[in-house]
Amino acid sequence: MNGRRAQSSVEYLMTYGWAFIILLAVIAILYSFGVFNPQQYMGEECLFQPSLQCKSMSFSTKGDFSLVLSNGLGYRITITGASLDLLSTGQKNVQAQVSSFAEPNGQITINAKFDNKGTFRTSTLEKVKVTIRYKIEGSGTEYTTSGVVAVRTGA
Repeated sequence: MNGRRAQSSVEYLMTYGWAFIILLAVIAILYSFGVFNPQQYMGEECLFQPSLQCKSMSFSTKGDFSLVLSNGLGYRITITGASLDLLSTGQKNVQAQVSSFAEPNGQITINAKFDNKGTFRTSTLEKVKVTIRYKIEGSGTEYTTSGVVAVRTGA
């Protein structure tokens, strides 16, 4: 009689053991495809003050960052500088090439190169803090504004 109980116990453990192994294999496959990566479900965004609207943004796998803003301030501004912080890697104060002035409703173009000791992975979401320094035409006062851009890397 004890032999039957032992056989039943072994069959029970084997059945549930195989089910557990299959479950682990399915979870491993889903994990390798990135199903459990929350970055995959986050969208791109560009958050600046309302009078500086984002027109386009890009981030290449080589670290080239480009941002085009629209000057909705209502007056001509002179851009005195821009710096960027890449929040995912901690690179701070990366100096950017920026257009020197912007007419009302004109465009402000910001370009920068981030160093990643290689390449950035395709389709990852990178967050960049952009700080712009500018002067209003006819004024000596320098203003600073900043925003955060979340952009997905591409080729």
